[in-house]
Amino acid sequence: MNPTTLEPCSMLFVPADTDRFLAKAGQRGADALILDLEDAVARPAKPAARANLAAFVPRLQESAGVPIYVRVNNEPDLLAADLEASIAAGADGLLVPKVESPRQVVQLDAEMRALEERFGRPSGGIRVVALLESPLAICNAPAIAQSSPRLAALLFGTEDFGAATGIASAPEGMAMPAQMLALAAAAAGLQPMGLPGTVAEFTDMQAYRAVALKAKAIGMRGAICIHPAQVPVINEVFGGTSEEADNARRLLEVFDASVAAGRGAVAHEGRMIDEPIAIKARKFLARYDALQARRSRARKEAA
Repeated sequence: MNPTTLEPCSMLFVPADTDRFLAKAGQRGADALILDLEDAVARPAKPAARANLAAFVPRLQESAGVPIYVRVNNEPDLLAADLEASIAAGADGLLVPKVESPRQVVQLDAEMRALEERFGRPSGGIRVVALLESPLAICNAPAIAQSSPRLAALLFGTEDFGAATGIASAPEGMAMPAQMLALAAAAAGLQPMGLPGTVAEFTDMQAYRAVALKAKAIGMRGAICIHPAQVPVINEVFGGTSEEADNARRLLEVFDASVAAGRGAVAHEGRMIDEPIAIKARKFLARYDALQARRSRARKEAA
């Protein structure tokens, strides 16, 4: 599995206008970092935050050893400058909020290609995570997911979706729209990301874990983190534990021995194991091992 295209379990937000947070961002254990120019930065501070990208994007790429994304402002008077600064700084990807139609993504793709050419970046090489935060966005999710080859993931924006609909940020109301996004992303070969509940909880980790497990159950494969305390929970829920990896290895050992003996299915620990279950276990182990290897390298680089 190519580490440059490896799906992140956790993407940690870091305000791009706060040097002390930026300096420590690579020590938090996240699979990717998002330097935030949008919600975490007050409008008067946005120019200074944008200017910080030139120094901190390459510094964090070297010291953290993980992909560096930038969340841009999706407003006409801010987006152009955000795109230019992000691409010039060498960002690996962009998190684009308030995406509601495929036309927005197509236009964004064209603008990014022009800037990639201008700054000597490979055409189409900068990935995009599209943040879907409204009822219209969720209804358009299948078309959005198919709109550009540079899309890497669709992300469910729980809090803004709740503000737009009046639905509480809890699984009872958020599971259906979140799963609609997850299915649209999976159908297009993209990573589904997000939680069917609040992303703001960072004190009650048991409650936060429960929401993350619900997200995994409906098809999500990662989530954003707004606080470093959330990172270990998200990494474990979506990336797996050593115990889960050991169980998968035992399952495959039994299944492969059965296939070698000419049988297509075999009983293992109280259930029947066949090819689809084995495929799922192999995919899990490939991602688990790749994540562990990258996290180990990142820890060494951040030390």
